[in-house]
Amino acid sequence: MKSPSRKSPASKPLEDEPILQGLSYLPVWNHKAASVFLVFWSLLSTGLPLHAQQQPALHAESSVEFPQMAVGDQWVLTTHRGLRSHSVIEVKPDGSFVVEVKNKEGDALWHRHYDRGYRILKTDLLAPAEKAKSEAPWERVLNFPLFVGKKWQDEYKGMGADEVPRHYQNSYEVQKIETVTTPAGTFSAFKIHRNFSATGLQKNQDQYYWYAPDAKVVVKLWHVGDFKTKRGREITNELVSYQLGADKGSTHAGSSPIPTQKHAARTAPDEQRPEKRGEPVAEKISVAGTRWAVVIGISKYKDTRIAPLRYAASDARSFHDWLVSPQGGQYAPALVRLLTDADATGANIKKALFEWLTQAIAEDTVTIYFAGHGSPQSPDHPENLFLLPYDTQYDSVATTGFPMWDIETALKRFIRAKKVIVITDACHAGGVGQEFDASRRAGRGLTVTPMSSTLQGLSKISDGICIMSASDDNQFSQEGAQWGGGHGVFTFHLLEGLKGKADYNKDGFVTLGELIPFLSENIRRETRNAQSPTVAGRFDPALSIGK
Repeated sequence: MKSPSRKSPASKPLEDEPILQGLSYLPVWNHKAASVFLVFWSLLSTGLPLHAQQQPALHAESSVEFPQMAVGDQWVLTTHRGLRSHSVIEVKPDGSFVVEVKNKEGDALWHRHYDRGYRILKTDLLAPAEKAKSEAPWERVLNFPLFVGKKWQDEYKGMGADEVPRHYQNSYEVQKIETVTTPAGTFSAFKIHRNFSATGLQKNQDQYYWYAPDAKVVVKLWHVGDFKTKRGREITNELVSYQLGADKGSTHAGSSPIPTQKHAARTAPDEQRPEKRGEPVAEKISVAGTRWAVVIGISKYKDTRIAPLRYAASDARSFHDWLVSPQGGQYAPALVRLLTDADATGANIKKALFEWLTQAIAEDTVTIYFAGHGSPQSPDHPENLFLLPYDTQYDSVATTGFPMWDIETALKRFIRAKKVIVITDACHAGGVGQEFDASRRAGRGLTVTPMSSTLQGLSKISDGICIMSASDDNQFSQEGAQWGGGHGVFTFHLLEGLKGKADYNKDGFVTLGELIPFLSENIRRETRNAQSPTVAGRFDPALSIGK
């Protein structure tokens, strides 16, 4: 499923310019010499100190949130349009910030306004459009929190580095954490792969970005292929030098960057943080919130023409049992609704999501689990996607299935909780129903819109939503007796992780920041890369499903 386009205002066509940058392809000795020259030049022209020391290494299970900016944070980058200096000139109480960009001559080119997650709010051009060609390597490719295995998609319209307007469709994946060396020093960084298509390009393009939490920016970008600027230059971007400013009376919410959250360690709640001397202490009203869950699993369908699943219902019961167990999730049994097989009708699922979960308040946490079939309407309407309740009719999926947009409606209009975890194992078959079987018998090649892409789109409804899918696009979820005597491979490792195997820091809590990389590694290893779980959303990695 494609996410909504992010269009720039007509008066500011450069605001959405994508970053198409890559290697310089200079010989090794010449590249190093050029880097040394650029560092020396940037120090003379900007006065920014060089951070040449190697940064502390991130761990494979690390998860990082967006950085907190401070007035005075500055970066110098070398790009295909020359050196650019980026300086934070304002930080607001909500964490949004403004960056001023200058060229090597010191001319101010534009002010860029960001929210705290690095998303562009607007651009104020300070120089003629032809001169103020904009690029900044952290724009668009960052989707916090970052952790290995995270995937997401987006699309937008913008001006390419070759100065051709295009419509871009992008897929991103955080592939791994590795050490990367730049003229500014050596960093431990998240390696992000971007694959994109665009109008006017004959084939998909690939780019790699390295985001270093210690520098707060993408420190290097590598474009794979021969795409060049309008003037035929190679697409380049690399950090030359930087300094992180101190908070000198600005409106910045916090002067130091958020530290890397190793194993998504929890931060102390507000009431445990010491107040500054001499400041009045306001009375705080704290609502801890409670936890709700709807757990659905369907192995046998009323219409026997729909192929049964072996373990979907038992997977749901196992997850339910862990949630309410005193040794497990410690949910109140009255706040967990279990629907399996004949109880999991379309009407009961809708009632649970549209009525029962309306009892949750903003401070609560809601978990929704579904194991069963998911299917497009038909080969000719793959964009209409459905979860299949117990009473789905084989010859009428469109009118008896549970439409994916009803889940979107529930999240938008009925569920008020600000922390929502949706877990789905609904990719057991590419398509279910009479039209699919007829097409297969006719030998038609079927291209089916995968469920995981549509589910990932649900994460864009609002912050705080985590969407976990059992498998990647064009993959099928596996189940078998080899996993715990009879489970889907996804739910088996989900339960193993929740029971403690994903508790990397041994603090008695399994957070999303710990669980997600645990699932990614173990499921890919168990299935020999035939199944890769996906995660999408802007959520707190310190959030725990259980106690």
